Amino acid sequence: MCTGLEPMLVAGGMSAGTAATVSTVASVAGMAMTGLSALSSVNQGKAAGQMATYNQQVAQNEAIAARQKAEFDETTHRRQVAKLQGAQRAGIAASGGELLDAGDVMDMTTEEAELDALAIRYGGKMAQNAAQQRSTLYGLEGKQAKRQAYAQAGSTLLTGAQSGIQHMANMPKTPNPTAGTGISGWSNSSFKKHAGWNR
Repeated sequence: MCTGLEPMLVAGGMSAGTAATVSTVASVAGMAMTGLSALSSVNQGKAAGQMATYNQQVAQNEAIAARQKAEFDETTHRRQVAKLQGAQRAGIAASGGELLDAGDVMDMTTEEAELDALAIRYGGKMAQNAAQQRSTLYGLEGKQAKRQAYAQAGSTLLTGAQSGIQHMANMPKTPNPTAGTGISGWSNSSFKKHAGWNR
């Protein structure tokens, strides 16, 4: 039994030799399609890997921007607090307030300002860490996409090779040169017998 295509072609009026040739051409075309499918899988994996690399770089840039923004915000906050404390000192001096009360107000302002500055720094660090984690994840996704693409391509090639080997194993070893009517020397009856298609 060959590919199963030959009996239909013979029934449609083709000679056995022509049917075998058409079947072989179909098998070769199938193997070529298998190769193209494998190549497509590899290309898709490369594209996914490139997209993941791009996303990884974007996330790294976001991490840098988060750190820089937190540093800027903290510095800006400390400047504003320094101005506020200057205004408080000037206000206390102008009103003739007691030094003990003024010291308490200034200490409270300093403590609150430091807590706010630390909160800004912490928020920036968390945003930076989140962006770095996304960057790492994108890198892993890119590597996985490439590995998966190569595995898919390998699987496609193995499946195609298996089909091709099965087709070749089912082809006749030596045609009958004395039979006479087909292109390869097969008669329709000998082909039908070989193909397992007897009526």
